[in-house]
Amino acid sequence: MSLRRKPNPNRNHPLFCPYCAGEVLFPNEETEFAWLCADCTRVFEVKYHGQDDPVTRPAAAKSTSQALKESLARHGHQLPEGGDTQQ
Repeated sequence: MSLRRKPNPNRNHPLFCPYCAGEVLFPNEETEFAWLCADCTRVFEVKYHGQDDPVTRPAAAKSTSQALKESLARHGHQLPEGGDTQQ
């Protein structure tokens, strides 16, 4: 099977047509992001532009052992010497 051009890995696949809600959609050669709806014969584009950067970066997550130690300390418990939970 030969393709007319290399497939676009950034092409998002819509689940339905935004005009008629048809689900029979095919890539169209109009543009790199175009889709053809077989039900209403309209051609439309779907592009993902990304996300905005967060206002502040989230704090780094604690390790599992560190989170366990802090949780036990809050509830008045202590790990045995060596800090190992398995025996």
